[in-house]
Amino acid sequence: MASEEVKRANQYRLATMALTSLAAGVWDTLGDSAFAFSGQMGRQVLGIMEKEMGLEIAGEEPEDVLSEISRIFVDEFGFASDISVERKSPELLELKVHNCINRHYTDELAAVGVEKPFICPIMNATQAALRRMDIKASVDVRKWPEGNGSIITFKSR
Repeated sequence: MASEEVKRANQYRLATMALTSLAAGVWDTLGDSAFAFSGQMGRQVLGIMEKEMGLEIAGEEPEDVLSEISRIFVDEFGFASDISVERKSPELLELKVHNCINRHYTDELAAVGVEKPFICPIMNATQAALRRMDIKASVDVRKWPEGNGSIITFKSR
């Protein structure tokens, strides 16, 4: 019989295989339209941040909200070593995710054909916050090898 440690590792493997298979199937079927499924994840993560971690959105500036969400991903989840938020122009916001713990998993998704990691929790939570602030923006995410992470951009429409 497997030890508890081996069982936990196998549970993680099964969960990862299930999520990878599901993400690949959705991407194969929908391509970029798979981003339509990202909203639910973003709203759930955002809800946890508000209820359990003190995140406040109402009355704040977009950069401040994205910075606070980024801080929570770094300090509370340990999801990255740093996430910088920068307004590149009046309609363009950029997040640089440094040393993302999901970097390896995103590479696995790419290896099975998922061109854009539409299941990125950072991207989804920040986009959900912008939507809650009535900011409509298209999103893009790309690999950032130099930072061992990704660059997420939001362009207002």
